[in-house]
Amino acid sequence: MSSLAVLPNPHEQIAELRRQLADAQEDLRQERSKNAQGAAAVAELRRQLSPLYNGLRAVFGEMEALGVAETATGTDPRKRAVWDAWKTKMPGIPSKMIDALLLHGGLTQTQLRIHAQCARSSVPNAVMQLNRAGLINKDSGGRISLKEL
Repeated sequence: MSSLAVLPNPHEQIAELRRQLADAQEDLRQERSKNAQGAAAVAELRRQLSPLYNGLRAVFGEMEALGVAETATGTDPRKRAVWDAWKTKMPGIPSKMIDALLLHGGLTQTQLRIHAQCARSSVPNAVMQLNRAGLINKDSGGRISLKEL
């Protein structure tokens, strides 16, 4: 027996290569179709969201023009570090109240109770702790706010 390999018929090879090319061309057509659908969806999303985006850009531009640089989440890192230290010294409900006051500004005792998720009877004690530490202001309307650092 000879060790020579039998070569396939060249016509069969060409036919097989043509089938593979046709399959690849079909796959390419499908991927191009998916790509076009994705581009159309992104264009529609952009069309729908552009008014909101432009409106928010205008609002934030106005806030910058007014000099409003800090937001509830963008507090000065040094001030944030001081409040974090107080939260460590006063864990639990007072800590939750500090977070709520940092986020929302002045709140009533009822609002503080809701944000701290505590019992009504717990609020006066926690407010008293914050007041003794000199951390809060109370206005005549009963709203409580953090003192400026």
